[in-house]
Amino acid sequence: MAIIPDTQYYARNDGDAPVFTEMTEWIAANRETRDIRLVLHVGDIVNDNEARQWEHAKRSLSVLDGKVPYVLAVGNHDLGHNARSRETMLNDYFSLADNPCNQAIFGGFFEQGALENAWYRVRHRDWDLLVFSLEFGPRDEVVRWANQVAERHAGLPMVLVTHDFIDHESTFHSEDGKPRRTTRATTNNPRQYRIASDGGAHNGEELWDAFVSRHDSFRLVVNGHYKPFEKTAGGQLRHLRDLAAAYRADPQDDGSLTHQMLFNAQWAPRGGHGWLRLLEFQPDGRTVRVRTFSPHLARTSDDPSMAWRRSPDCEFNFAWDAAASPVRPAGQGEANKLPR
Repeated sequence: MAIIPDTQYYARNDGDAPVFTEMTEWIAANRETRDIRLVLHVGDIVNDNEARQWEHAKRSLSVLDGKVPYVLAVGNHDLGHNARSRETMLNDYFSLADNPCNQAIFGGFFEQGALENAWYRVRHRDWDLLVFSLEFGPRDEVVRWANQVAERHAGLPMVLVTHDFIDHESTFHSEDGKPRRTTRATTNNPRQYRIASDGGAHNGEELWDAFVSRHDSFRLVVNGHYKPFEKTAGGQLRHLRDLAAAYRADPQDDGSLTHQMLFNAQWAPRGGHGWLRLLEFQPDGRTVRVRTFSPHLARTSDDPSMAWRRSPDCEFNFAWDAAASPVRPAGQGEANKLPR
């Protein structure tokens, strides 16, 4: 499974748009050798909900048509003018019919033909997953619909891709150093946008309470949206020009864990430096290896190791179905061998 972070800066900048295409070309070229069976996009596909940027995004993502299924979330920048409304041009440029691989896994829409709220079922070897894509700040009626779908598939492992769930800044305020799910006090949470006045707009903690925590088989939530920070010598937080990555896991009522990941690279150079997240589902049927790779840096950097982000928040393993799942660094002795 490959995760594409916010691509809004690629889409808005003609000079950086080819980096987005380079990412999807790498996925397509490696789909067999690396057994890539699904691509998730965490939202903010574009920076402004306008034709030129959607055309850039369409050009890049269409590389995957007929090769790999991709599930798109919408972010605040894909809606209205920075989520002043829920109007989006997403469905003017993308449809289920574009990609037969998407049609093969499609389950259903909240609104007919509207990709911003949909569910899919992905089967491959011993893995069988229900995948939800929910809009930025899902409305009350969307959450009710998603619960109904989940209840019909009770027991099936579930994945959610949405734009807002956990953030990076909160790692500096939490007692355990783990990110928190967003609340109404979190800067740039959905409740602070105009869409919140129309039928609600669940933030991360509200979505956990109203949807994710109600289904024991939820295994994974991925989101983007939020900035990376570091603490200065004076104790202040400073925004980094780099990728944002954070992770936490919480138990469900049956003791199983739901893994939650923030991944967003838009503030790195060139609109995101081409960073991708790779989730490698291991043959043991339970271990997932998380890696962070840039095909753009693999091509352009003089040092091949720069194409891999080795920090603990960017390379680790977790157990898919365990009641106790310590995050482990990936093997330190493994070579920095670049995939083709």
